[in-house]
Amino acid sequence: MKRNASSSSCVACEVVPRGCVCYNYATIYAAGEALRLHYFISDCSTPLHYISSGLLVSKDGFVHPERQLDTFVLLLCTKGTICIKQDGKQYRIKPGQYMLLLPEVIHRGDEGSHGYLSYYWCHFKVRHNKYHLVNEDHINQMLYVIKQEDNTTNDSYIIPVTGMLKQSERGVLLFKALLDASGRDPHSIYLAHYALSFLAMEISADLVDEYDASNINATHKNVTEIKEWIKINCTENLNCKQVAMAFNYNPNYLSNAFKKHTGLSLATYINRAKIYMAKKFLLSSNDPIHAVAYASGFKDEKYFMRVFKQMESVTPSQYRQAFYRTHMNSK
Repeated sequence: MKRNASSSSCVACEVVPRGCVCYNYATIYAAGEALRLHYFISDCSTPLHYISSGLLVSKDGFVHPERQLDTFVLLLCTKGTICIKQDGKQYRIKPGQYMLLLPEVIHRGDEGSHGYLSYYWCHFKVRHNKYHLVNEDHINQMLYVIKQEDNTTNDSYIIPVTGMLKQSERGVLLFKALLDASGRDPHSIYLAHYALSFLAMEISADLVDEYDASNINATHKNVTEIKEWIKINCTENLNCKQVAMAFNYNPNYLSNAFKKHTGLSLATYINRAKIYMAKKFLLSSNDPIHAVAYASGFKDEKYFMRVFKQMESVTPSQYRQAFYRTHMNSK
């Protein structure tokens, strides 16, 4: 995978400095991964570039033609159901819902509409192609940081491939304003650029407002993989930041997700893995305590002894004295 070479920096990575999973549309389509990258992100300090817009109305049986465009297309359904496929995946867009069609990705109607159908549409581009398509994990990390840190604001357009407007009537009004702006004097095209950008910011604000930091999307599979990796690498003076870097996560996000799935904080799990190794070293060698601490991944002997006492209710020396003979006799 290649990152978007046309962009000098990733707006998402300014919030989540590690683990950019951003790709340009040509790359993701060639790799067949468009459907896994469900979110469009771009810097909202620059207006989106309006191309064209309109309102489609059909009494019955409308089938969207097959297309592969070089623009984004934003759809907002007002009546009926939009029946459409994008890159082979079927979508049913109902009133109040919107959909983002991606550049260079094939989309087409997969069946005729049943009864009356109306929806607004808008074709647009991003200046200098400075946008990214990212997956849900990446978005959740961004939103977690935005919601948890008071001094962090959302400076990006964030548009899912599909979604529901909290206030659909407001979305319709904004689309009407967009059509009105686009129909004015050609010298006022910037009105259309900014009207479109306002609509995109409204969608983004809905997404940020609806985000619940407790609903972090870290799968059981990912957490299991992280736990095994910690067990293998815990003696390397491991900490939360290093684990997060290894798996391309924001440290705060990963700690929250890890605790949600295991009931333990990430730091506690790391220390448990280190203490497990320390107990093995205590029973299998005559090394002094400071050497056992270092071998187990602790830089500080006093901190090692404090953590050991908290977890085992005895000091490392007491543990060795109490269990060494039992360990030897059990061989």
